[in-house]
Amino acid sequence: MNQVFDWGRFSRLVGSHFRNNVKTLIISGLVFMGVTAVLFMLVALSQQKAVNASSQSFVYFAIIYSGLLIFTAGVFQAYQRPREGMFQLMLPASGFEKFLAGWVLSFVGYTICANLLFFAVRFVVLRYYSGQGYEVSGFQGFDERLYEDISMAPIGVMLYLFIHALALYCSLVFRKQAVLKTALTLFLATWVYRIVSSVLFNVFLQPDAKQQAPLLPLTPVLLLKDGVYYGVNIPGWPYWLLALAIAVIGLLWVASYHKLREKEA
Repeated sequence: MNQVFDWGRFSRLVGSHFRNNVKTLIISGLVFMGVTAVLFMLVALSQQKAVNASSQSFVYFAIIYSGLLIFTAGVFQAYQRPREGMFQLMLPASGFEKFLAGWVLSFVGYTICANLLFFAVRFVVLRYYSGQGYEVSGFQGFDERLYEDISMAPIGVMLYLFIHALALYCSLVFRKQAVLKTALTLFLATWVYRIVSSVLFNVFLQPDAKQQAPLLPLTPVLLLKDGVYYGVNIPGWPYWLLALAIAVIGLLWVASYHKLREKEA
């Protein structure tokens, strides 16, 4: 039998996790649906007899991305509890199988279930408001454009993967209140990046030109000088951004795996 990965052993591990947490998963799903419905209702009430595509996209990103952070930040929290952690570490499975089980449940499982629940709630709620005379637009997600012909899809996917990788790592680092600490870590990282970007822009760019720091590294810079906008970008910047994202996300996943292995040592 392979000591690193065995499909039968891995399947039993995933099945055992699901059976032990089925009540928690059901309650989490109901809460997810409830919050989604409430957000859709707030959006509908804030507009005048209309639920447009941008509002639906806002609800989608707010719910799906926040849920990903909350769910993933707790996936390895059992290893942080003294008694339960000892039980988890003694399960008849390799460290790679334990990590892969957490990764599959928090990424693949969450992504499929969250999207199914979201669109089910969306269908019911918007069907109701459509019957009440509201003008309901079609759903518009990643098909919006960013910088001319560059789609939002790669940016959205990279942010999704980054949040998952960061939350997975934080789940193994923080012993208590992992969700709150992970959200705080993400906020501080974003805040520090914005400050550093602003400082670098003021140092290297002309002081008489107004500039707006990009939301993501390596993306085009928009300058305003004498009432004229100028776009400055690195040739092939989408590929550089993709390479940077793959490197950072990959390092976080690898670091998470080694963090789990440290607990087994």
